[in-house]
Amino acid sequence: MLLRAFGPEAAAAPEAIDLAAAITLAETLGLAARIGARARSAPALRNALVESSDLGATLARGSQDAAVRQLRARELALEIAATARSSRVPCCLLKGAALDASGVLASGSRPIGDVDVLVPERCAATLVSALIANGFRAGAGGGYPHQLPALVHPVLGLVEVHRHLPGVAKPGARRFATFDDLEAAGMLVPCGELGGGVALPARPALLAHLLAHGLAQHGFQPAAYPALRLVGDLIDLGLAEAGADELLTEALSWIERSVPAGEARAAAVLCRQLARGEMPGDESDAAKLLRHFVAGRLDDRYAKRLKLVQLTHPVTPASGLRRYWSTAKGLLVLSRTQIEHVYGKPRSRWGYLGRRLQRPFDLMWRGARALYASARR
Repeated sequence: MLLRAFGPEAAAAPEAIDLAAAITLAETLGLAARIGARARSAPALRNALVESSDLGATLARGSQDAAVRQLRARELALEIAATARSSRVPCCLLKGAALDASGVLASGSRPIGDVDVLVPERCAATLVSALIANGFRAGAGGGYPHQLPALVHPVLGLVEVHRHLPGVAKPGARRFATFDDLEAAGMLVPCGELGGGVALPARPALLAHLLAHGLAQHGFQPAAYPALRLVGDLIDLGLAEAGADELLTEALSWIERSVPAGEARAAAVLCRQLARGEMPGDESDAAKLLRHFVAGRLDDRYAKRLKLVQLTHPVTPASGLRRYWSTAKGLLVLSRTQIEHVYGKPRSRWGYLGRRLQRPFDLMWRGARALYASARR
């Protein structure tokens, strides 16, 4: 599975492969679309799939679905760009939409779930109001410190308007990076495909955000984000290429407070080895990171343990005790939208109060289960 997702397209497969099991694993780990897209140009895999049309159809459907979602995201980005221009709000695409707009994604290789856009903090409410006036609907999810509540287009999907980039900070700064910070540092490049006023992060900034998102924000939330998608994004961005050390060093200066340099460098080594068709050595940091990525999706007990570990790794610009107070407050004090997401919508308004009063006891129960899972594994 790893060879077909990331390795040389001409590489010969090992013998005695259970192709059906490999494809099932690829679906579970979020790599079916990438393998399906590569199969169109990889004779070795295409020939193997000819013998089993059902398996080939599974990969083709995954890639076709990802291609449709990419096209929808492009149309949504165009809609957002037009609205931002008419409102005189500068904006910057992030994550999957930025990778797609920069031309590094193969068609159908990566699903794009929503479009993330960064705007100056002073302009965020203006853009949201303009999008709602153009037919977007509110109520698609709760807000977070780094972004406003999500909006949904009637046809094209979700947009998330960011105030800043969690885990990413201008070198020497304490607060997380804003649009203005990236612009002042020369870390924004024009996106000609979407017209004036729309930018993309420069490669170091985009790499920094991908690493912070995949390793710091969601590194302990395997159900929320398929971690091996990060590997594909990093390879597509060029981290596995010769001479990428300078790019990584520049990116690390923007995430030094949220992502340990050793973890980021392990991710780079993993990308280079997988791109060459090699497996990392069992005791290397790259191998440990790969096992973490896989176990988080396949081992329920490991995933439960990560919930407890996550509490000791809050992604916040605060330091010392303030970091843990911020995390505790976020866990204990839930908004109405968060209550509905976690527990379901109460039957009456008093139900929200009941859920808030119940929350500390629920957290203790969840913590006890996580401790038990940690002790078992």
